[in-house]
Amino acid sequence: MIRFEGAAKRHPDGTVAVRGLDLDVPAGRTTVLVGPSGCGKTTILRMVNRMVVPTGGRVLLDGTDVAELPAAQLRRGIGYVIQQAGLFPHRRVIDNVATVPRLLGWDRKRARARAAELLELVGLPPETARRYPAQLSGGQQQRVGVARALAADPPVLLMDEPFSAVDPLVRAGLQEELLRLQAELGKTVLFVTHDIEEAVRLGDRVVVLREHGEIAQLADPHTLLTAPADAGVAAFLGRDRGLRGLGLRPAADVPLAKLEPAYEDWKLTLDQDGRPEHWLRDGRPHPVPVFAPARDTLRAALDAAVLAPSGHAVAVDADGRAIGTASRAAVVAALADEGAQVNHAGR
Repeated sequence: MIRFEGAAKRHPDGTVAVRGLDLDVPAGRTTVLVGPSGCGKTTILRMVNRMVVPTGGRVLLDGTDVAELPAAQLRRGIGYVIQQAGLFPHRRVIDNVATVPRLLGWDRKRARARAAELLELVGLPPETARRYPAQLSGGQQQRVGVARALAADPPVLLMDEPFSAVDPLVRAGLQEELLRLQAELGKTVLFVTHDIEEAVRLGDRVVVLREHGEIAQLADPHTLLTAPADAGVAAFLGRDRGLRGLGLRPAADVPLAKLEPAYEDWKLTLDQDGRPEHWLRDGRPHPVPVFAPARDTLRAALDAAVLAPSGHAVAVDADGRAIGTASRAAVVAALADEGAQVNHAGR
């Protein structure tokens, strides 16, 4: 566990970056720091690995004051992922990932074997290992950065806006990959972002910060979105916080109706394997919006229902085969069910 006890940072010119932070970051969970620019998010994160030295209070890692540990030793035991990956441009990908194990004294063969395992774990093909960072896309570089942070199997992972420099589609894929990895590895993750949607998607707990690193609210994503602590937090979350909350509820909350031959004037056509092809009316084909109850959120189900020309979203299994439908009315009814369990999709 990471503990901040009155941790503060005052710069030599008198500027206060963080004023007396008290915060526990529980082991094996993802805690997200979110807030406006200049509120101290990155300063707080970097206090953990002593890239920023507190001028007051202390930071404890599993009960030990980080100030008592040699900086190099401390940092080699903490994974650190930053914007645009921060890879060494002159070193091949496999050697970038093997950096910390080599510093810890692993032989070259063992370090490279570990690097190859991690590249596969983060979803990169084997041929990536021999390339240089400049030969990779931005999303691939970020995956390499995550692999490098995990190379020595550190219990703590610090992530400073790691996905902010990539396009929205790649960013969504990286977020999904992080959720998968965290479900498998159970690291203690402290994650910094300015994006509230990313915060509620990734965090087990979300810390909303004000100026000087003061905590405006600390809550699980559902509580944060449905019960903001004050008007300031509500304003930061935005007027669409109710829609964001749909991303925390599983699409499985929507009851499915069996497939029918026709839906009023609309006919659903399937291929020979049972996968949706078209909605047909008057012989004209229209797209079939789908959602997967096993992996998608209620927001995806709502989107499919709104876009479906027939008014019925088609539910599919893991292989893309149609397993039922959900009318717009059924989705709306699920939205109104406050008793439904709230979970992170995919967790």
